[in-house]
Amino acid sequence: MDPSVVVAHNPVPAGADPATADVLEQVALVAEALEELAIPYEVREVTDPTAVEPFRGKVVFNLFEAEAGKFQLPLVFAQTLEASGIPFTGSCRDVLALTTNKVATRQRLAEFGVPVAPGGVAFQDLASVPSPWLVKPAWEDASVGLEGNPVCFTRKDLEQRVAQLTRRFPGQEILVEHFLPGREFNVSLLAGGNTLEVLPVAEIAFVDFPPDVPPLVSYEAKWEAGSFADTHTVRVFPPAEDPVVATARELALQAALACGVSGYARVDLRCNEEGRPCVLEVNANPCLAPGAGFLAAAAQAGLNPPQVVSRILAATGVVCA
Repeated sequence: MDPSVVVAHNPVPAGADPATADVLEQVALVAEALEELAIPYEVREVTDPTAVEPFRGKVVFNLFEAEAGKFQLPLVFAQTLEASGIPFTGSCRDVLALTTNKVATRQRLAEFGVPVAPGGVAFQDLASVPSPWLVKPAWEDASVGLEGNPVCFTRKDLEQRVAQLTRRFPGQEILVEHFLPGREFNVSLLAGGNTLEVLPVAEIAFVDFPPDVPPLVSYEAKWEAGSFADTHTVRVFPPAEDPVVATARELALQAALACGVSGYARVDLRCNEEGRPCVLEVNANPCLAPGAGFLAAAAQAGLNPPQVVSRILAATGVVCA
């Protein structure tokens, strides 16, 4: 008998912030897709990421995400599954660790010749990094740490922002990068056979941002519905023939392969002063919520959620029916 699927996710406490509660939308989408695919499944909240018994003989659809400041827990869960030989969707523990750590990701990409924004760990080798600076915690995702105005134009502002994030995220390195002024792209990739298919490239349009508000995908843009940042940060799909879009596609695939992602991923890029794309982040196991960029890119490619879920499952190498 073919194994059934366990849709595994992290706990969501009552009153959780939108970035944490968002995983429940992903669970609902995956569960509905499995229903349409007639694949037996159960949904399980994982309160102990070291517990393995509930998953033996199953395939785990891994939606275990980290709450702010708890970036280690998804790595523990992935390690638990790997050590027990339990197949699971998305990237392995080591790749999750690499891509969750923005500093390590930058180093890997540089080793493979993939361009990144000038930058580094706060106050280490930053003498050659021009202002303005974008400041963010190294291990957080979902734009956590990008609240307010994370772009600093003076050394005093930079020092204050770094100190603030250091207090908020103890034990994490703080990443400082030159804030790139150009176009921004999200490039989603989905397993197809033994390859990664690059889905249509999305561009983020910052509509009518005032001159004193740096255009970037902030926490408010992602999670504060109805805010100026939310309503004026718009996803569009530019023509594939655009040479900058074509370069973004190529760099995204290079970055994904350099990091060793599996199943699905999203790569974020932004253009420098010369209009050349640089990779900002590589996101293994990106958000699968209905309104998120990955599903939007899949829809642009003519793929519905069951087709996406089926391909992510197929990448585990286990047939589910």
